[in-house]
Amino acid sequence: MLKLYARYMKQYKGQVILVVLFTLLFTFATMLLPTLSKNVIDKGAIADNTDVIIRYALFMVVDLAVCAFAGILSNYFSSRVVMSAVRDMRTTLFERVVHFSQEDEGKIGAASLISRQSKDIQTSQTALVQMLLMMLQAPLMCIAGIVLAVRTSTTLAWIIIVLLPLATIIMLLTVKFARPVFRENQIKVDHVNRIMREALTGMRVVRAFNREDYETDRFAGVSDDFTKKKKKGFKIMNTLIPFIMFFANAANLLILGFGAKYMQDGLATYGAIQAYVLYTTMILMAFMVASMFLMLLPNAQAAAERINEVWDIEPSIRWKEDGAKLPEVGNGSIEVSHLSYRFPGASQNVLTDISFSAKAGQTVAIIGGTGSGKSTLLNILCRNMDAVEGSVKIDGVDVRDADQESLRDHISIVPQKSFLFAGSILDNVRYGKADATEEEVTHALDVSQSSDFVQEKEYGMYTYIAQGGTNVSGGQRQRLAIARALVRKADVYMFDDSFSALDFKTDAKLRKELSKELTGAVTIIVAQRVSTIKNADRILVLEEGKVVGDGTHDELLKSNQVYREIAMSQLSESEVKSA
Repeated sequence: MLKLYARYMKQYKGQVILVVLFTLLFTFATMLLPTLSKNVIDKGAIADNTDVIIRYALFMVVDLAVCAFAGILSNYFSSRVVMSAVRDMRTTLFERVVHFSQEDEGKIGAASLISRQSKDIQTSQTALVQMLLMMLQAPLMCIAGIVLAVRTSTTLAWIIIVLLPLATIIMLLTVKFARPVFRENQIKVDHVNRIMREALTGMRVVRAFNREDYETDRFAGVSDDFTKKKKKGFKIMNTLIPFIMFFANAANLLILGFGAKYMQDGLATYGAIQAYVLYTTMILMAFMVASMFLMLLPNAQAAAERINEVWDIEPSIRWKEDGAKLPEVGNGSIEVSHLSYRFPGASQNVLTDISFSAKAGQTVAIIGGTGSGKSTLLNILCRNMDAVEGSVKIDGVDVRDADQESLRDHISIVPQKSFLFAGSILDNVRYGKADATEEEVTHALDVSQSSDFVQEKEYGMYTYIAQGGTNVSGGQRQRLAIARALVRKADVYMFDDSFSALDFKTDAKLRKELSKELTGAVTIIVAQRVSTIKNADRILVLEEGKVVGDGTHDELLKSNQVYREIAMSQLSESEVKSA
């Protein structure tokens, strides 16, 4: 935990030093008050010396002013340091996560990553504030209080010597039992977030199958489980404050009882007993403050461990700092040589010995049954995954040796799930090219067959799109995702089953426009419809991760049984025969 916090606070060490200095000033000024009070009573009031009373009263006023000044500045600089450090932590963690591959993200899960980015960092923020102010102040106040209390009255020192070790033991035991409970609480938060995220993302499915009650009960179950664990943690920690209060009250009773006896025997003065009570109260208040921090500590430790787990993930894809730059004006070539891939921990390949090549202006289509490895192949081509064997070269550069930004600039992809961001239609299309003009956006909308429905919107391309594109249809969402890819003007275009939600008429129009638009680029299309890919220059047929057919539509109908079966299941017999 301390290592994590130190990583983000070291660049603010100047302000941290100011926090330490003002905290020291505040603590020592506070600890001076009981001694001044003792002198007012013993040397002023009891001795009937008005000048001494006035002098020490003025000292107390100055001391209180110093306390207020130092306390305000200590809190100001500590808040400033913590807010800056937490901002950096949140930003760098997000930067780390957005560079995760699909494999890396799967090691923790999206719901857990969101929880760590929000709740765990918020917990760290609270702990950091307390740590800066209390980790120095509480021990100093405790140590200084013990020294000054013993110096004030050695006869009463045994009270502190007896009670403080007992209070310390109880504090340590409480933290020991609370830590695993709070760690488990963090896991329960992930469960709650996951159920909530699933229900909201799949709300249409929930409603379609009338499963609202089931999802409500499922969420209530994990929420109740989380509440029980949370209660258990609080029960453990809440026993600490009553114990500290017990020790505080016991100390005061002992001081007053034995103090009165010592006064009668001439072993202590009234002012000394009064100061001793104040010092003891301050010491136990320091313990109270420490106990409040210790209540946060198990949560903070668990949060820090979970944040560190994100940092500890070794990236499955490593980009070279001095990676090769792809030519700015590329030839749009792609070459796949003996490519194989298996998922981590799997015993069998998902893809085996895949080889093909394409040049600018050519279209390569990939078709096959569910689970044949089509989407996996596309993910490897754009380096969302790395092949275990073989190579992928774009414009003559192996993607594993390429500079990340340069490679991404040469590829434009429409994923299988057409995700849209919250914002206008214009913003979503410009996501593919930040500096795209409205004319370029309009052209991309025309080619993707989106112009008709966009113009029907009240605000046209300025119409607001909800997160995920939930306020447009599936087909409209796909067409906007295609427009986003087209506006990029890339050398290689990849369409991962990106026409599945389109009707046949729109599909045909779109393919016709794409054939004109992408004449200078390599186009790779993954599709389930034979009609979508039948005009491709080359069609690869995948089955169980292997290429079992390679040729044009007509060639494969004649020579490949797998492709012919797929075609016959979708086309009429006359269409198959005519081909």
